[in-house]
Amino acid sequence: MKKKLTLIIALVMVLSIVLMSAGCGKSNNNSTSSSSSLKGQKITVILPQNEADTVGFRAAKTKEFEKETGIQVELIEKSWEGVSDDVTGDLASGGGTYDVIEFDNSWIAKFIKNQWVAPLDQYMTADMKSGMVPGLLDLFSSGGKHYGIVWNNDTRFYMYNSKMLADAGLSAPPKTWDEVAALSKKTGKNAYMDTYKQEQMGTNELMFCVYSFGGNFVDDQGNPIVSTDPGVKEAYTWLAQAYKDGVFGKATLTMDYEEVAQSFNNGDFPLMLQAWPGVYADSNDSTKSKIVGDVNVADYSVSKTGNEQVVLTLPEAMAITSTSKHKEAAWKYIEYMSSKSMDKERALQIGALPIWSSLYNDPELLKKYPYWEQFGKQAQNSKGYPKIVWVDSFSDIVAKESQKILSGSVTVDQGLNEMQKLMLDAQKAAAQQ
Repeated sequence: MKKKLTLIIALVMVLSIVLMSAGCGKSNNNSTSSSSSLKGQKITVILPQNEADTVGFRAAKTKEFEKETGIQVELIEKSWEGVSDDVTGDLASGGGTYDVIEFDNSWIAKFIKNQWVAPLDQYMTADMKSGMVPGLLDLFSSGGKHYGIVWNNDTRFYMYNSKMLADAGLSAPPKTWDEVAALSKKTGKNAYMDTYKQEQMGTNELMFCVYSFGGNFVDDQGNPIVSTDPGVKEAYTWLAQAYKDGVFGKATLTMDYEEVAQSFNNGDFPLMLQAWPGVYADSNDSTKSKIVGDVNVADYSVSKTGNEQVVLTLPEAMAITSTSKHKEAAWKYIEYMSSKSMDKERALQIGALPIWSSLYNDPELLKKYPYWEQFGKQAQNSKGYPKIVWVDSFSDIVAKESQKILSGSVTVDQGLNEMQKLMLDAQKAAAQQ
């Protein structure tokens, strides 16, 4: 009897050890399988080209990921517009082509409502939830669930060429739109250039201008108010006059972001009203810039009176499609590319703003990017796209109708009334779907 009892105890101990060993392979946060079990799987990743990534950082790190995990990655990089067309077209027709996709801040309401992206909470670690910039996580969340991990903290800020301003007799950059116009009149040259072209990038910049006049395209319920909001009318009135007066160049109706940045770095104009982080790094690179050492960052943004402080934030995230057949492998890629160590390396190499909060206090990063102190003051007043399901139509309407107003082919009132009508039609159509 004693021998039998001893044998039973021994078997229980062995079984306990086996169970404990099996448990060691599981994460406390219900994470994915180990990379070894995913070896040989292939995922397709589609993301926009990063204008700041001039050294091929993403492509190189993707190769490293493949080598370390054995997971094969088909990385597709195109223009933002190209990715938008491919992703939305694929998902609207049932999906299945992509595993990791671009998840733009302007798509949040639409993608979540249509269940095109999968929740990430079962994969995310506690450190990610507590350590990443809260606003970035919250933006891509809905109903208590997280749907995206930011790869591009694309918050904009006001930069200027201090030498050109000093030559114009200014000791500080303009704080109001009227001061911007006065600078152009004084020098007889464009005070700034931007992109107001008929694409989403044009809508981005026009939103900043409207917000900086205290205006809004839609109300808190997402209803169009462009024809009645006084800030909207003031913004477009200023823009239409500035176009006539040459405050900004007429090429803004066709220029893209890269062309604007290159023109700024050539010293063609003194103000870059909403620059992305990589512009500062390039402006101080003698192989890319003619204004090395002349660029500074303001601790405020241009607005109507100087009090309506706002900067544009347009973060982009990575998400896993609901139709992906390799969700765990897809998550491994996202986790790898968004780790804290990778985030810091990306910041050091291409000047990308971190997505991990603690890196804003990192001595090595602050030594290289001391202007982040000024940027932090501007970033407190960030604002992005309205969360509306018909956001694609919104962007298209703003981009196209705004050009008519700026070029003078219609009056401000005519243009805004037409914009209002088109937005109401788009809202109604979306509600009927």
